[in-house]
Amino acid sequence: MSQPSVSPTPPLARRAAIAGLLGTMIESYDFAVYAYLVVYTAPLFFPGGSTVTAVLSSLLVFAAGFVARPIGGFFFGRMGDRLGRRHTLVITVTLMGAATFAMGVLPTHGAIGLAAPVLLVLLRLLQGFSAGGELMGSATFVAEYSTAKRRGLFSAMTPLGFSTGVAVAPAVVALATLVSGDQMATWGWRIPFLISLPLTILCLVYRVRLEDSPEFRAVVARQEVPTSPVREVLREHWRAVLRVAALSVAVGLVGYTTAAYIPIYLQTTAGLPAATVSVVAAVALTLALPFALLSGVAVDRFGRQAVLVTVLVALLVTVVPIMLALGTAGTPIILVGVALWFLVGLAGAAPPPAYSAFTGLFPARVRYTGAAIGFNIGSVLGAGFAPYYAARLTAATGSPYAPALLLAAAAVLGIAVITTAPRTDAGGLVPDRAAEEPPLASPHREDAADAV
Repeated sequence: MSQPSVSPTPPLARRAAIAGLLGTMIESYDFAVYAYLVVYTAPLFFPGGSTVTAVLSSLLVFAAGFVARPIGGFFFGRMGDRLGRRHTLVITVTLMGAATFAMGVLPTHGAIGLAAPVLLVLLRLLQGFSAGGELMGSATFVAEYSTAKRRGLFSAMTPLGFSTGVAVAPAVVALATLVSGDQMATWGWRIPFLISLPLTILCLVYRVRLEDSPEFRAVVARQEVPTSPVREVLREHWRAVLRVAALSVAVGLVGYTTAAYIPIYLQTTAGLPAATVSVVAAVALTLALPFALLSGVAVDRFGRQAVLVTVLVALLVTVVPIMLALGTAGTPIILVGVALWFLVGLAGAAPPPAYSAFTGLFPARVRYTGAAIGFNIGSVLGAGFAPYYAARLTAATGSPYAPALLLAAAAVLGIAVITTAPRTDAGGLVPDRAAEEPPLASPHREDAADAV
C-alpha cells in the first residue's frame, strides 16, 4: 500500500485535517444549536411550569447528551483501535447528523404529550453516543497524519472545527429568525436542526475518500492490533486516562460555559433579544476562529504546556471584567461584542494544546480508546453540565456574575493538570511497543521518537 509523503504538509495530511475539521464542526454545531434554540423549544417540550423551570429542564436535556459520551467513547474507541479510524469516524458523523435531523421533525408536547420530551432525551443520548467517538477519533486521525514540526497546528484542526460549528450555529439561528420571524416559536426553530443533514452529507463525501491513518496501518502490518484495547488502556495507561479526564473537565467547563450558557446569560441577565444575541455571538465567534490557529502554531513553537498555561492565566485575569461587561444592562452592543469575542477567543485557544496532550499520552495501538475514554469522562463532568452549573450557581448565589467563579476554577484546574503532566516537546506522541524495523513504516516514524 502506498504511503503518504514525509513532507510537513502533505496533501493527504491536509485532507485528513479538513476531514477532521468538518466532522467536529458537525458535532459542535449539532450540540450548540440546541442551546441557541432553548428559549423557543423549552416551552414546547416542557410546558406547564415557569420559564426558569423550562429552561433548566432543557439544560438538563443538554447535559443528557454528555452522559452518553463515555459509553460512545468505550464503544467507538475500541472500534477505532480494532477496525480503523476512518471507518469508525464515518459511522459517528452519520449517527450525529441523523439524530439532529430527527430533532428537526420531532413532534412537540402539544402533539404527542410526554413522548415528546422522552424522544428529545433519546435523540440527545444518541448525539452524545456518537460524539463520544467523534472528537477524539478525529483528533487521533489528524495527529497520526501530522509530523512533529506541525503537530500542534494540525492538532488545532479538530478544536477549530468545534469553534467553527459553534460559530455557525448562532448564524443559522439568526438567519432562521430573519426568515421565519414570528413563526420561530411554532415551526422556525426546526430549520437549524434540519440544516444538519446537508452538512453531514458534505462531511461524509469528504471523509470516505481518505485512507486510514499511516500509524494505524503500521499497527495492522505489524499484527499488533489489540484484542482488548479497553482492558489494555485501563491496566497499563490509567494514569494517562485520569490526566486526560481532569484536563477535559477544565477545558470543557471553559468551552461549554462560553458556548452554551453565555447566550442564555446575555438574554436573561443583560436583557438582550434572542435575535440580537444570535447575531452578536455569530460575529464574535467567527472573528475569534484565528485564536485556535494561532494557538496551534504557538504549540509547535513553545510547547503545549506553555501555551495552555498562558491562555488559562489570561482567562483568570480577565474573566470578572468580561462577565461584568456582558451582564450589565445598557452596555453598548459593541462592547458586548468585543468582550464576547475575547472570551470565546480564549476558550478557543485552550483546546489545541489540550488536544495535543489528549492524543499524545497514548501509543497508537490504543490511542483512540485511551483518548476517547479519558476525554469523555471529563466531558460529562465538565462540558456536559457546564451550562447547568452556571445556571444553578447563579440561582444559589443570587449573583448573575457567579459563572465567572466557575470559569476561574476551571482555569486553575487546567493549570494544575498541565503543569504536572510529563513534559515533552510541542506535540510528541508516545511510541508503540513496536519492533525496531516494522513491516510497514509509518510516514512519521521519526516523529514518534520525541516521546512523552
